[in-house]
Amino acid sequence: MPWSAEPLDAWETHENAWRPASRPASPGWEPQDAAEIARLRAREREIATAIVTHPYGSNFAAADVLAARTALKHHREQQTAGASS
Repeated sequence: MPWSAEPLDAWETHENAWRPASRPASPGWEPQDAAEIARLRAREREIATAIVTHPYGSNFAAADVLAARTALKHHREQQTAGASS
């Protein structure tokens, strides 16, 4: 995929830049690629919303929600470790 969704000219920082950088010209994304990226980003937002608003979090105090999500995320790893010991 080109680095820019829209067609853009090449650029580079000036010679005294703190951190020199440059990019080649970008032809932009093909319409089907742009549509697929938009679809995937919409799905990502949908899944993130479902995770953040899931009733599981209502079982915990606000300060403990992050720790509970982390424990849920690593639940399978903990099961595997427990089964092997």
